[in-house]
Amino acid sequence: MALARSARRKEERLELRLEADRRQLLDKAAAASGMSTSAFVLSHATEAAQQVLADRTTFVLPADRWDAFVQLLDRDAQPVDGLAALLAGPAVHDLE
Repeated sequence: MALARSARRKEERLELRLEADRRQLLDKAAAASGMSTSAFVLSHATEAAQQVLADRTTFVLPADRWDAFVQLLDRDAQPVDGLAALLAGPAVHDLE
């Protein structure tokens, strides 16, 4: 996924330390792609971040499973045994 050049001024900076062999690898890959190393790393890191977050924002179901999913969403709420008591108790981070 290519990133469009932005006319906005870039104000944020990200620094990282890495081994020489990894730097050489990134430099070679960037050159092979016709990009600067910074543009190459930013482009690929952004794409990886979007992929990591995708399953938290989108999911896909086959048509028959989608219909079943929508039916579950449309049905009246069902009580869950013990849920009210669980939610009334202390949070995990309060147990320490």
